[in-house]
Amino acid sequence: MTYIKLLLVVLVLAVFVPLAHSQDDTFALNHSELGKHQRPLVEFNHKLHAENKLDCTRCHHDFDAFLNNRGGEGQTCDSCHKKEAEDDQPSLKDAFHFQCKTCHETMKTGPVTCGECHVRK
Repeated sequence: MTYIKLLLVVLVLAVFVPLAHSQDDTFALNHSELGKHQRPLVEFNHKLHAENKLDCTRCHHDFDAFLNNRGGEGQTCDSCHKKEAEDDQPSLKDAFHFQCKTCHETMKTGPVTCGECHVRK
């Protein structure tokens, strides 16, 4: 009987722990570092970007002293980028705008103007 209970606990954990750590398909880019927003929050579709097989390190980046991208999966943007630019790090707002616009312009797809990303409802 004890083995059955243990097996049941392991099965429940195997199913629910990954679900608890999974990322939402779409979420609002809302960082307290940015303070009061002048425009509506950007709704970012992570699933769409993943389905298009974009390299994760394109957004989740962590550069070493030689500017090699070591990847930064699991890091949040505001762990490195703050409200104001510091040292060689652009501000959080500038980093978002540069990252998204540059990629969308290069790929020739996706929104690039203010109102296309910051959609009023």
